Amino acid sequence: MLTIIIPYYKITFFKETLLSLEQQTCKKFSLFIGDDASLENPENLIRETLKTTQFTYKRYEENYGSKNLVNQWKRCIGDSDAGEWFMILGDDDLISYNLVEEFYEKLPEINTNKCSVVKFSQCWINEKGYKIRDFTQYDQLISPIKNWEKKYIHGHQSSLSEHIFRKSSYLKYGFRDFPLAWGTDDIAVLEFSEGKEILFIHGAKVYVRISSENISGKTDNMKEKEAAVHQLEEYLLKNHYRKLPENYVAQKVQQHLHYAFINKPSDLNINLLKLYWHLKDYRKILTLPKTYFHLYSQ
Repeated sequence: MLTIIIPYYKITFFKETLLSLEQQTCKKFSLFIGDDASLENPENLIRETLKTTQFTYKRYEENYGSKNLVNQWKRCIGDSDAGEWFMILGDDDLISYNLVEEFYEKLPEINTNKCSVVKFSQCWINEKGYKIRDFTQYDQLISPIKNWEKKYIHGHQSSLSEHIFRKSSYLKYGFRDFPLAWGTDDIAVLEFSEGKEILFIHGAKVYVRISSENISGKTDNMKEKEAAVHQLEEYLLKNHYRKLPENYVAQKVQQHLHYAFINKPSDLNINLLKLYWHLKDYRKILTLPKTYFHLYSQ
């Protein structure tokens, strides 16, 4: 059974999120709402809006999201008692009325292809609900690396809310903890897939809100976002470099080396020898002693 999990904190757009769940044509899902010690109590709104949708609401007395958003996700997943499949839906995002129905219609194909990640077509909407980016369109089956390239090389948008994950894959790999959870979903999609294709569903939609109230739309958190990107790239260079395009790996190695030169040597947490060997860049291997000498003699 599918479990939809909402880590709740902001009430501004929450009614629209709830309505999109209430309007589902298939009610074969459990809904868990984890209130992250919000100052805006949503209980009345939830009970007024969800007339035909069964739900579990839990209020947490300690706020996790402001310190570590990934821990809030983990807490909600654990307390939701999620079944085989789960989805984490932002408290300001919306799903089309047929999303749950489409998931179950595609479930035999999902299982046949041994998929652990399902992805829906999504678009960005603004604070007024107007579409500001077109819907994403991919092949029905897409490899994890091709999916990753769509975002990190070709600039496509993606979000946590547009995915359904197999719980056994989540339990095996977990969510990686980056500042603001920025990029955590992208690593999850890559790792949870375990090299198997992602099934893309065109017929149902996810509407991802971009506003001044959420992490994606804010501009006062750019330093934290930059730190998250740096950590994400470092993680990829340590753990997934063999899967990535070589030109991307070469570019990121140089960027991280430059970052360490202008900041401090201890910021270089990648294995240059291993990466240059993978790239067959033997000239740089030969000059590594000189590189490290300049790096540590600053």
